[in-house]
Amino acid sequence: DIVIGIVDSGIWPESGSFSDRDANGKLVFQQLPGWHGKCTPGENFNASKCNQKLIGAQRFNAAWGGDAALEAERPWEFMSPRDYNGHGSHTASTAGGRANVPTTGPAAVFGEVNGMAPRARISAYKALWSTQDGSTASGFTSDLVAAIDTAVSDGVDVVNYSISGTRTSFLEPVQVAFLFAADAG
Repeated sequence: DIVIGIVDSGIWPESGSFSDRDANGKLVFQQLPGWHGKCTPGENFNASKCNQKLIGAQRFNAAWGGDAALEAERPWEFMSPRDYNGHGSHTASTAGGRANVPTTGPAAVFGEVNGMAPRARISAYKALWSTQDGSTASGFTSDLVAAIDTAVSDGVDVVNYSISGTRTSFLEPVQVAFLFAADAG
């Protein structure tokens, strides 16, 4: 029941890795007391997409100028926590995806997959926005810091941040946000 905050390109909530039910449809996760996060609706993402496994999903795009400006710049992207290029969903399922989830498509030859912490909860913080071909995603430092700060405020236990950054500056804003996250426990 730890909560993993995924700061990345969003999440694809329909993935079996993020279901709160087993293969027979039985609810296997219960409400988590003390959780402060929220599930923010948007394009192709209703608040009902969250459940007792995927307990939060938010987007951060203020530095782009908000939804309207980002929509003009990257009209293919989802103006919601939904993942366009799959990187956020990949990192979320690797860190905390459910156990024994059947794979589909070309990956079906690998059988079932498991996350590192299959009983963990997931809260997604979309702060990266994809190129049209989906090969890369980028974001502004201020949106990344806002996502980290929100994750800490929501009460995540750990932040998964699979995003490149500085190798030389410990005073870069993202590094400082992680220092404050560590200070917050």
